[in-house]
Amino acid sequence: MEITALSTGLVVVALLAISTGALIKGMTGLGLPLIAVPAIAAYTSVEEAVVLMIIPTFGSNLWLVGNHRRFVTLLAGHRPFLIAGFVGGIFGTFALAAVDDRWLKLTLAAWLTIYLLQFAFGNFLRPVFQATGRASAAVGLTAGAIQGATGVSAHIVAPYLHGRNLTAEAYAFLIASAFLIFAFAQLVTATSTQLFTPERLILGLIALIPTLVFTRIGIRFAGKISQAFFQKLLIGIFVLMEIKLIADVL
Repeated sequence: MEITALSTGLVVVALLAISTGALIKGMTGLGLPLIAVPAIAAYTSVEEAVVLMIIPTFGSNLWLVGNHRRFVTLLAGHRPFLIAGFVGGIFGTFALAAVDDRWLKLTLAAWLTIYLLQFAFGNFLRPVFQATGRASAAVGLTAGAIQGATGVSAHIVAPYLHGRNLTAEAYAFLIASAFLIFAFAQLVTATSTQLFTPERLILGLIALIPTLVFTRIGIRFAGKISQAFFQKLLIGIFVLMEIKLIADVL
């Protein structure tokens, strides 16, 4: 996509989606690709949208991780998940142009449905969603691969971390760390496979500006919300994710 060929509609939609997603991301640690990728893809290809969001996603997560770096000791308990996620991100980015989005979204919708049901009925699948060791590595590999192929893995990463009774800031740090590692895998692979054209690189850098501005605003809001409200906000986001996925599949 040439920069001169950008329509006014695409620019407006992209800026609104990125700004809204970055604001929510600053508050909860997730939301940027979830909102921005589908919105941008409505005006261009999924591949284009995913690649354009790699730099803003990397930048926003790096900012969040740096802002909440006092929680760095929490990473040790999720090392298999994060390492496997990086590997999955590489494979997923290679498959970006070949994967059928519909099947991936169906898988994500099923995963999120199961999580919401088990959460509503007493966390009876706690061992699955709070996996450790090899089991967490399997979850991380899946999440990273889907991130690479679709630009969005919050449907897996968010439930994986949600049931661990974390504070809003600790949750934001861990989920941003996972997304940062996945985005780094995307960045390295997209560069080596020439998915990053000069135009996509410039647009990604431009999109980084509103991303960082609204992520910062969201971080300020995060310190002013209660733990109870934070948990309700996350569940609300999960429900919206599910509705969007089902709508896309149907």
